[in-house]
Amino acid sequence: METLFTIALVAVVAAIAFAIWWRSHRKFVASQEEHWFKAFAAERGGTFHSGVPGDGGAAPTFGVVHPTGKPLADWPRETWVEFRHRDRPAIGIDDQESYRHFDDHVYFRDTHVTQVRVPPCPELRIVPGRAMTMPTLAPDSRLEGELVRWLAANPRFAQRDVVVEHGSARTWGQGCATRQNLVAEADYLVDLAESLPAVLWERSPR
Repeated sequence: METLFTIALVAVVAAIAFAIWWRSHRKFVASQEEHWFKAFAAERGGTFHSGVPGDGGAAPTFGVVHPTGKPLADWPRETWVEFRHRDRPAIGIDDQESYRHFDDHVYFRDTHVTQVRVPPCPELRIVPGRAMTMPTLAPDSRLEGELVRWLAANPRFAQRDVVVEHGSARTWGQGCATRQNLVAEADYLVDLAESLPAVLWERSPR
C-alpha cells in the first residue's frame, strides 16, 4: 500500500513539474513570435532571428549566444537581433536559463546577452572586484601584465562582467533585453573595444 502511495505521489509531482515546464515553454514561444527585436531590427536595418543556416536552424553570424560561451545548438531557447551600432556589428540576445529550485523542481529565468564584433584575439575576462584574466596565455605573460595596467588606468571598464573571445566582446545580465539596456551595453562594449590597447588585436588567439 505504501509503495502504491509513493508511486502515485511521484507521478503527481512529475505531472506538476511537467505542467510548469510546458507553460513556461509555451509562454516563451508566444513571446518570441511577437518580440520587440523584430521592430528594432527593422529600425536599424538589421535582422531578426536569422543568420548562418545550420542543421539545428539559423545561428548568429558571429560571437556566442550564452554568457558561458556555449553554442546555439546547446541552448535552443534564444531569440536574437543583429544590427549595427556605431559602425560595428552588434547582437542582442534574449535567453531563458534553467535552474533548480529548493523544492527540486526546474524553473527558467530570463537573461540577456549583448555583444559587438572585435578582431580575433586571446581570451580576455573581466569580473568586477576580481583580477582580470587571460586564460589562454602563459601565467605572468607580458600581454596580460599590460592589460592589467590598462584596466587599472581605466576603472570604468572594471564595473561589469565582460568576456572578449571568438571575435566578440560580450556582457550580460539578468532579465530580458530592453531597448535601453541593449543600446547602453552596446555603447559600453564599443567604448571598451576602442579603448583596449592595440597590442591585444595584434596577438593570435592561440
